[in-house]
Amino acid sequence: MGATPRVLALTALRRSAATLAAASPRARGRLRWRELGNKLEAFEIFRRGEAQARAAGCALPLAALVERAGGLVPHRRVWTLEGLGYGHAEARAAQAAHAAKAAKAVHAATCPEPPGWLAAGARGLPAASLIALHCGIGLSLARRLLAASGRAPAAELRRRLAAYVASCRELAWPGHAAALLEALGFMARLRLARRAGEVASELAGLDEEAHACFWHGLGRALYFLPRRALGWQGTARRSFAALTQEAPAGEARENALAGLAWAVTMVNLRHPQVLEELLADQASWVAGAPGFAHGIASAVLVWHDCAPQDPWLAAWRRHRPEPAGGELARRWERQVSAPAERALALAGGPDRPRRAVDVGELFRVRLAATAESAATVQPAAPAGAAAAPAGRA
Repeated sequence: MGATPRVLALTALRRSAATLAAASPRARGRLRWRELGNKLEAFEIFRRGEAQARAAGCALPLAALVERAGGLVPHRRVWTLEGLGYGHAEARAAQAAHAAKAAKAVHAATCPEPPGWLAAGARGLPAASLIALHCGIGLSLARRLLAASGRAPAAELRRRLAAYVASCRELAWPGHAAALLEALGFMARLRLARRAGEVASELAGLDEEAHACFWHGLGRALYFLPRRALGWQGTARRSFAALTQEAPAGEARENALAGLAWAVTMVNLRHPQVLEELLADQASWVAGAPGFAHGIASAVLVWHDCAPQDPWLAAWRRHRPEPAGGELARRWERQVSAPAERALALAGGPDRPRRAVDVGELFRVRLAATAESAATVQPAAPAGAAAAPAGRA
């Protein structure tokens, strides 16, 4: 199908950012515009995937949509799969709403949308597509919940959140519910910011995992707020600066920090200099926080799981700041490359079978577990060991 007006607008903006990056006389200016271009490209790819899934409707199984995406260049797969998941879930919801409306006209109250459709449909999907698809489907579920709950009183909001958490666990492929739950924090910060704190408070008393995932999603959303999109203002830096005002200290802040670091890493994986500059400029509490390293490592693991042979991933793993042995290089090793390599090693390698990834742990930080693992961690592999992509995680 042809590109939608939204996709065409994103394409034009992304090309403009690339032109400005090339024309900028200073390295920092080029990096700022490149960062904006990367973000616009992620939106563009996501929206293309969404448009494809919406156009196909429910007539085309999700597995068939994913199969079509298999031939894409590796760095486009993550965002395409997320867009396909979102568009497919939106198409199913629209079909179910239409059927429910028609059924009401003939005095029937049933809805044809089965609660376990994703778990059933996932049996025909490649394992490497599941995390990204769940992220996209979660965005659709969260959008609809928040759209219906904007003016709901506290008691009704609590009831809806409890039902939402239960439905996410029922819907998800086993072990992947956290990817659905995390999207609620993302959408709440973007679409219902005035009630985000209330939603977090309700989840705190309702479900520990959902509460942690909510803060991870909220942190991820901070990187995509429209008012922080201008390339010359350093969107990543400004997002981190705002984080202390958004999330309370403790595990909530560490999870929000992990979500924000995840977003910066995923969007700019082809340009690790963005993360390098961010690491150099951040306050010591950010650069040394467990959530920062957790978010980076989890993002790399998800990318590797989806596109293990991506040459850009191999280049990211080889990257080291200059000068070698300097403070920034040591910080990169401690907070970026070492946690990422440990995560990849635990997930499997080219000569080992693919291990089941604990998806829940990708979307939350546990401070007690982090402290325990830090006390027993082994040194990371030398830089040369990451010269080529490992096998499927």
